[in-house]
Amino acid sequence: CGEKEWCLDFSTPGHFDYAHSIVATNDGGCAVILRYTGITPPQTDRICLAKIDAEGILLWKKCYNSTDPNLISEDSRALLRTPDKGYLITGVCDYYDVSHHLHPKQYYIKTDSLGNFQWETVINPEDPSTGGDAWTTFLNPDSNYYYSSVSHYYFETNFSSPALIKMSLSGNVINIYNIVDGYIQGGLTYAQFINDSTLAAICAYGNEQNDMVTLAVQIDTVGNITNSLDLGTNTHGKVLEVTYNNKLLFFYYILQNDQSDVYLRKLNQNLEDDTIYTMPFTYDSLCPYQILSDTIVQDDCGLIVGIEEEEEEEHGGMEAWEHGGLIIWPNPAREQIHVRFYMDDGRFYKDLGLEIYDIFGRKAIEINVPDGQNELQLNVEDYPPGIYLMMLKDGRTVQVSAKFIVTR
Repeated sequence: CGEKEWCLDFSTPGHFDYAHSIVATNDGGCAVILRYTGITPPQTDRICLAKIDAEGILLWKKCYNSTDPNLISEDSRALLRTPDKGYLITGVCDYYDVSHHLHPKQYYIKTDSLGNFQWETVINPEDPSTGGDAWTTFLNPDSNYYYSSVSHYYFETNFSSPALIKMSLSGNVINIYNIVDGYIQGGLTYAQFINDSTLAAICAYGNEQNDMVTLAVQIDTVGNITNSLDLGTNTHGKVLEVTYNNKLLFFYYILQNDQSDVYLRKLNQNLEDDTIYTMPFTYDSLCPYQILSDTIVQDDCGLIVGIEEEEEEEHGGMEAWEHGGLIIWPNPAREQIHVRFYMDDGRFYKDLGLEIYDIFGRKAIEINVPDGQNELQLNVEDYPPGIYLMMLKDGRTVQVSAKFIVTR
C-alpha cells in the first residue's frame, strides 16, 4: 500500500554519504551500495556494500579499499546479483598506466553472498591509450557471461564511443564492441537483453554537449545496431526497463534553457511507440483500502552512526533514551540497562517479544515479555562496546525501537 515498513539512515559525522543501486535479495531483504561512509577521511571506504534483511535490520556492511597501488579514486555506478548469489559492483577508477599517466578505467568488484571480496577487474589497466567509465552490468540469458554498457575512451584522439564489454564470470575480458565511432563524447547506458541475441539500450554520442544525439537502440551481441529511434538532442538517458510482456520503458529527461522535461516512454520490440489501449481495464490491488497521496515522514529511521552518538533525556538522574514509548536507561551503560515501554496513550503493550541487535545486525538476545510486564532489567556487561538497537515486536511487526550504547 506504499506505507513505510522500515528505513535506515547511514550517516557519518562530517561526511557526505551516498547510497544508490539497491537490489532485492531472495530472502525478502536487499543489498545497497554505500559511498564515503568511513569514520576515516572520505578518500577511504569509497565503495561499501550493505545487506539488510526483510525487517530492515542491517546484517552486515563491507567496504572494499583496493590494495593495488596504481588504483585510486574508485567510484561505483551499479549493483548486480550474480549467478552464485554474490554481488558485482560496476564503476570507474583512476589508474596509473605503464607510462605512469593517470586515466579513468572501467572497474568491477565481485563479492560472495556475504559481501566478502573475491576479485576486482580494471579494464586494460596498463594500456595508456584507452579507458572509460562503466554504467551497468547484466547477465546474458544463459547467465554465463557478463555484459557491461560503458563509455570507451581513446586518449590520443580524444574520442569516446558508446560500447559493450563482454566478460567471463571470473572477470576476464572477452571483447569490447564499439557501437558508434568517431565522436568526442559517447556512452551506452542501461542495456538489457530482450531475447537470446538482442539487447535494448540507451546510446548517446556527439561532439558537443548541446548536440548530443540520444537513441533508443537494439544491438546484437557484438555491438551492431539493428534498430534505433532518435530520442532527441540534449536528451539524457537514465533508466531502461523491460516489462513482463517484453515492452521497453525508457526514462529520460531533455534539458532546454536550463530547464528539464522528464519523459517516460513505452516502446514495443520494434522500437515503435506502444499501442494506445482503448479498452477499459480493471486493476486488482493487494491493498485493502483506497491509497491516498501522502508524505512519508522519515522519523526514527534507525540512524547508523559512530559510537559518539549523542544521548538524550535523563531518567532518575541518569541519561536515558526515549522514543515512542520505549525508555532505556542508563544510556550509555556499562553493566545493566533498565527498559520501560508503553503505548502513546499510556496503555501497556501485550504479547511482546524483545530483541537486541548489534551494529552489524547480529542478534544479541531475544526475550518473550510476560503479559502485563512493562519494565525489564538486562545485564549488558558482557556486550562488546558499541551501538545496539532494541526492538519490541508483536510477531513480525516492530511496535517500537530505540538505540542504546554500551561503553567500558
